[in-house]
Amino acid sequence: MSQDVREIYDDLGQKYDVWTSLPDRLFLNRWRRELLAKARGEVLEVAVGTGKNLPFYPEACRVTGLDFSRAMLDEASRRAQAMRRPFEAREGDVTALPFADASFDTVTSTFAVCTFTEPLAALREMRRVCRPGGAVLLLEHVLPRDRPLAWLARSMAPHTRKAVGCNPDRDTLALVREAGLHVDSVLGRARDILLAVVARP
Repeated sequence: MSQDVREIYDDLGQKYDVWTSLPDRLFLNRWRRELLAKARGEVLEVAVGTGKNLPFYPEACRVTGLDFSRAMLDEASRRAQAMRRPFEAREGDVTALPFADASFDTVTSTFAVCTFTEPLAALREMRRVCRPGGAVLLLEHVLPRDRPLAWLARSMAPHTRKAVGCNPDRDTLALVREAGLHVDSVLGRARDILLAVVARP
């Protein structure tokens, strides 16, 4: 992850939840709830951010959250403490996860693959630390198949990269497959702008 993106998210901290609160309430939390209900056992959330996914995991899950931003991890830890939910915060690089092979039953990431400087390397690491029979759960906005929307995504990309490190013009589903993950199901599509994906190592 580039230093520029790290600085963006360290600076955002608490402001991130304020900025994203409206789309969360309108529709994103519904997608989070549906996808993360499928999490089981030992869970690693990659790019956990402020921990806004924590309320949506089944109670029996034991969640470890990894992020490159200390400010974001501090927010996630505060949220977990307020929920009285066991939570381990780990600072680290998504392209070199500090965990042994097959350490987790479920690996998750939401709206983060678009920010990774090396998304293929990150997805391969997520596959590596997921146990056989486990699941990799992803919720992402992606390059639309609709040509006018794809043109819009490509036009916006330089601005969103500068603002929040986001690349809205990535074919994330193709990257998932290239990383060696089997796409078990695509839970939902919103005009192919948003995808909720269940993949297997």
